[in-house]
Amino acid sequence: MHGVKNKRKNTRSAVWEDITATLEVDDPFDPRGRTRLTVKGRVKDIGAEGMFFISSENIPVDAKAEIVIDFNPGQPGAWTVAAKGKTVRKAPEGVGIRFSSIDLRKMQRCIMERMNHS
Repeated sequence: MHGVKNKRKNTRSAVWEDITATLEVDDPFDPRGRTRLTVKGRVKDIGAEGMFFISSENIPVDAKAEIVIDFNPGQPGAWTVAAKGKTVRKAPEGVGIRFSSIDLRKMQRCIMERMNHS
């Protein structure tokens, strides 16, 4: 019997426990689709293609998302990266998000700065 294969093309790496993100998604219960949900949570892991967002909120799957990732919550705005994506997987502790756009150079700089200052 073979083990389960990982479907990801790129790997994700675990991050520092205090890395946070703010997620904005369309509210699936708004019949006109005009309401947005804003949820704050923690980033479990991240890679070039996506991330796992930890939150106890009920976040819909298959929803377009706007994300702001804060690599240094102690200094708001200093090391943040904006991204767009879609929620693709739900788990008891949160949701998996696939990025449709993210500034990978800025994300890499934030990670390097964080490594240098930890």
